[in-house]
Amino acid sequence: MLAYPETQACAQAELDAVVGRTRLPTFADYPHLPYIRAMVKELLRWRPIAPIITPHRATEDDWYEGMFIPKGTICLANAWHMNHDPEIFGENAEDFDPARYLDASGNIAPGISDLKKDGHFSYGFGSRICVGRHMADNSLIINIAILLWAMKIERKKDDASGRFLPLDVDGWVDVGLVMLAGSIIYIYVDANVIVSVSVDDLSHLRSTLLHASLRLRRCLHRNVNCEHYEHEVAYMGEKSRTSETFIVRE
Repeated sequence: MLAYPETQACAQAELDAVVGRTRLPTFADYPHLPYIRAMVKELLRWRPIAPIITPHRATEDDWYEGMFIPKGTICLANAWHMNHDPEIFGENAEDFDPARYLDASGNIAPGISDLKKDGHFSYGFGSRICVGRHMADNSLIINIAILLWAMKIERKKDDASGRFLPLDVDGWVDVGLVMLAGSIIYIYVDANVIVSVSVDDLSHLRSTLLHASLRLRRCLHRNVNCEHYEHEVAYMGEKSRTSETFIVRE
């Protein structure tokens, strides 16, 4: 909303016309909020939560662009690349533009909106497609609708010039979501520190894990150096023989 304020204006115009100012949006408004629904599709396409989709195994021999893929090969689909393919999503695929999912009348359009029935590849595909995708869509729709109904999100202005401060929409690090059988991997990411803790039982680490993660998230949002928090993060690894802590400098 900060980087693309015009999309916020379009969403709020729709909310004002459909919902008004005397009540909150509800799921009964769903059919009449195509721009909000398009915004959710675009959000998931533009910045997928997991850039690499759940691994699949080839069920038979195959050829792809001159490369032989034997039966049984583990394949990792690159959701980020697929979601930013200009041949599918247009030359402005790098931009946040919910209108790509709408027709001339402002309704959800066929075409890419029907792509895997989601309009993007972030939920995966085939028998391993995300089973919670409908709940995720509905949660995003109602939360975005209520937030934009209730407030206008604006960029901070420079006190001296009065101009909006610059934004860097690519100024972040994403290592994705890691899943292993029999254990859990939590990854906290900052420009300075990457921490990964793997445990079979989180009961021993719950309080220290929460404490350290809050500190890391705090410095992440403030965009400051986190090196002073290293001892707090390392402390997590000392409390359980099943845990491991890694700190990697960028």
